[in-house]
Amino acid sequence: MKNLILISFLMLSMVSVDCQNPAVKTDPLRIGIKIAGGAIVTRPEISYLGNNTDNYLSMVELSHATPQTSFGLFAQKKFGWLFTEANVLYSNYGMVFNVADFSGDKQELNKLEERFSYVDMQIMGGLYSHGFRISVGPVMHILSGHSSELSDLENYNEKMRKISYGFSGAIGYNLNRFSFDLKYDKAFRTVGDHIYYGYKKSPFLETPDAITFSIGYAIIK
Repeated sequence: MKNLILISFLMLSMVSVDCQNPAVKTDPLRIGIKIAGGAIVTRPEISYLGNNTDNYLSMVELSHATPQTSFGLFAQKKFGWLFTEANVLYSNYGMVFNVADFSGDKQELNKLEERFSYVDMQIMGGLYSHGFRISVGPVMHILSGHSSELSDLENYNEKMRKISYGFSGAIGYNLNRFSFDLKYDKAFRTVGDHIYYGYKKSPFLETPDAITFSIGYAIIK
């Protein structure tokens, strides 16, 4: 992953150098709006909520994620066979958990959900040829909203990260004012980064990686 980050910054540096080279033909800056939808890629995973005496209170199973939706702005600039793009998108999705309470005589399975909202700020750079694009780049996720039905569980605690990071790879195509992209986002956090059972961090290891498809429309071209 560190190598991918290094490659992305090298590519962005190449774009910057070409921008200052008068021999490189540049296209007008494209600025527009973008909408995206996709799936958070996670697998089922089980953890157990305990108390200070190490007695299990509940089973907490990560079941699945709800679809991710995003909308916002993008800016794209082409320099010969290279290009760079910046995105500012508002994204939201949910995580669904199956929870079994061990404290009573009856063990009922309940579905509880968490909701997340982020402002995603991203810079990408890559290769451009005949409308086709391939790019990589880092992304910063700024938490803008969070709600969790897990908070009602006994001994549940949470410590939310205001800012987290990730890395993306995308393939795309430009058609007149439209831009189409298929993107994979790798998150540098787990689904349980913020979940604590008392003072112990939950053992969830799955990461909220996303596969999304977006459509952009250049208002300025």
